[in-house]
Amino acid sequence: MTALNPLQYYRDNLQHRLFPYLGTAPPQMGEYIAEQRGIGEGLSNENIREKLDFIEHLHAIGVSKYVDLPQLVVVGDQSCGKSSVLQAITRLPFPVDDRMCTRFPTEVSLQKAAGAPSISAVVKKANGTLVQLTISQPTVFSTDSPEFGTIFRDMLLHAQHEILGDAGLEYLSEDTLQITVRGEEEPNLTIVDIPGLVSATHSAFQTANSLVNKYIKNPRSIVLMVAHPGDPGTQDVFQKLKNIPDRQNRVIGVITKCDRKQEGAEDWILDTIRNEQKPENQFWLANGWFGLRNRLPSEVRVNNHERDRNEAHFFQQGVWPTLAQPSRLGIRYLTAALTKMLNDHITRSIPALIPDINQKLAECELRLARLGTPRGTNREQRDCMVEIATKFSQLSLDALDGSYHRVPDHQSAKMRMNVQECLEKFKSDMHQEYCERIPNIEDDLLTSLNQTSWRTSLLGSDDDPGEDLENYSPLKEIFAIMRKNRGTELTDETNSNVMKILFRKKSEKWSQMASILLKTVVVKIKICMKILVEECTFEAELQGTINRWLSSCLDTAENLAQEELDLLSSEICFVWTLSHKNYLHEVGNAYTYCINAMARDLRHLSNDGNSSVSRWEKEVKAWLANNKDVDAVLNTFARLDAYYRISQARFIDNIGIQVVERHLLGPSSPLKMFRPMQINKMADEEPEKLKSIAGEREDKEIERKEINDEKRSLEEALETAQTFGYLGRAAVGH
Repeated sequence: MTALNPLQYYRDNLQHRLFPYLGTAPPQMGEYIAEQRGIGEGLSNENIREKLDFIEHLHAIGVSKYVDLPQLVVVGDQSCGKSSVLQAITRLPFPVDDRMCTRFPTEVSLQKAAGAPSISAVVKKANGTLVQLTISQPTVFSTDSPEFGTIFRDMLLHAQHEILGDAGLEYLSEDTLQITVRGEEEPNLTIVDIPGLVSATHSAFQTANSLVNKYIKNPRSIVLMVAHPGDPGTQDVFQKLKNIPDRQNRVIGVITKCDRKQEGAEDWILDTIRNEQKPENQFWLANGWFGLRNRLPSEVRVNNHERDRNEAHFFQQGVWPTLAQPSRLGIRYLTAALTKMLNDHITRSIPALIPDINQKLAECELRLARLGTPRGTNREQRDCMVEIATKFSQLSLDALDGSYHRVPDHQSAKMRMNVQECLEKFKSDMHQEYCERIPNIEDDLLTSLNQTSWRTSLLGSDDDPGEDLENYSPLKEIFAIMRKNRGTELTDETNSNVMKILFRKKSEKWSQMASILLKTVVVKIKICMKILVEECTFEAELQGTINRWLSSCLDTAENLAQEELDLLSSEICFVWTLSHKNYLHEVGNAYTYCINAMARDLRHLSNDGNSSVSRWEKEVKAWLANNKDVDAVLNTFARLDAYYRISQARFIDNIGIQVVERHLLGPSSPLKMFRPMQINKMADEEPEKLKSIAGEREDKEIERKEINDEKRSLEEALETAQTFGYLGRAAVGH
């Protein structure tokens, strides 16, 4: 056996689904003589043959997988005699032993073809795989010949082994045996025999029921309903008949084994074959019921002609003449009825096929559009990503420049605005930190005109550690730290470490606040990237992979930004500036403010509204000249306040420029690195990385291939319809 490419097989052989029925008639030994078949006689009309050829072509190119096409399906209970009916119609030597049951679908296709007649078979697995069966062509192509019978039987055994293997006798398979007979006298017709229905207690109930439903749910199927002479109440096929939509018009019935009916069973059999349209007749069918005498197992070597003669002789005896409907008895009349029914059914079906095919094609286009462009090769991945990168780079530059007329109308896409808001919030939080860490000098620094109390009022008592929150003042805190860090300095000097200790304590939250800023901006960038990527491609899978890649790039940029922030934070402790003029100016302002605050307190305490503040300032300065340690505290406060503000402004700018702008928004930012040049470089140097971003999942590649296969089959169907002249016809059925 040889595994085949399904699409190539269908195109090369033009067969696939429709599986015609009817076999050839018994020839004489030594030569091929075609026997005129009853069902073939009804297909001689050229218009009918054209329609049958058209449907067969559609089956051959696999259209029935996507669009419901007309077909003839044989349905019945297990051991009801379906195989005998199939043999009688097709003239092929299927086994008729009651112990042999169909365990997998068999599709028999008869195709009109020039040249010598031939037979071929293929097993179609449920997964779509095709396995060609090797069949020796008989030297005499007669379905009645022993040679043909042997070849056909060997083919069935080969198929059974391929499909069932060593499975038990109750096992049913969804794999299908497709038999094709070609010849100049063959009509283009198909008949499908499926495993018989079994009771709900049977292990194969679900499989059998599923297979039957699969075929009869096609509204364009003609169902040949096969019943046996037993009690209809015990036959599942009659229950199935009730559930077939439009059953009266697309079902034709046959009762097999009429020669083996039970005593007294003729009443329901005769009534059913009479097919009178009465309310109480639940089995009435527009195309009627037929009775057959099956070939007996002992008649296996009886040829088709003798089989038909024996059947005709049987129906001339017993109760059958009383039926007074001879045209309802025998294979000859059944095949004639099937021919007319199939002709009429196909004529009615063709006009609706073209719209169905066009609708399926539109659905294919939509599904392909949802999948996006193919991305199986490096070139396809590069082209796809370059196109997206081109759009993304334009949008991201606009978003960073604050030019929002092309950017999606979403606040999160306005990157520059969001960054500015984050920086302003950072600046505001830092100012608030300054106000909390170095509060303004209050007007009640001095509480008495008595100079002996001024020291305690400003610096607290010797027992005050300067950390009492209720009576906290920055001057008390500074004095406490100065006392704790005394060295070899003179009385009027301050230890150089005091300023560093104070500033380090006051700026200890700067790094944490900057880190919060950094993470906030990162979140803003991530949201912006997502919006821009969605604007550049509608493919959800591609959006996800690109966002994951850009997020990893953002992680790298964030790490670099954090390293920069850590470096800036480590330099906070340097009490150092070259802005001497600004620094000294701020120091003077802060010192003067302290003196002025003390003078205002004294003026208020004196109750002398006519005295000037400057008079009291002179008194305060004179007192400080004699209290150098207090003056040192005031000077330290002034220098701390001045340097804090200068250093804080420098830190805010450095964070904004060196952390946010340089790293998060700079060249290493994913907002700027996702450019066509970067994609081309990746395609050349890191193809696997590009594939991980832009490559398609295997299941998506399979889905795309399946859709394209369907699309090609449907397009070929339209070409076939055009060839047959059915495209654009207002009424194909006329």
